[in-house]
Amino acid sequence: MLGTWTVTIHAVRPFTIHGDVYYELHVTRPDQPEQLLAIRIPQHASSKAPAEGETVVVTFLMGQVTKVEPT
Repeated sequence: MLGTWTVTIHAVRPFTIHGDVYYELHVTRPDQPEQLLAIRIPQHASSKAPAEGETVVVTFLMGQVTKVEPT
């Protein structure tokens, strides 16, 4: 499972696991705007903290987010 999604962020919820920061993002994809999805990303996958209203490209490897980049 490798791929990328372009998503719009609607909510950001930071949390920690054993001292590592993660973000739960509530997002929609342009091709399915009625379907709200929740994805979790590690802090190191993004160069900055994600923010509501941003559109980003999310890269997955084996179902895990490896990279988040602004569009």
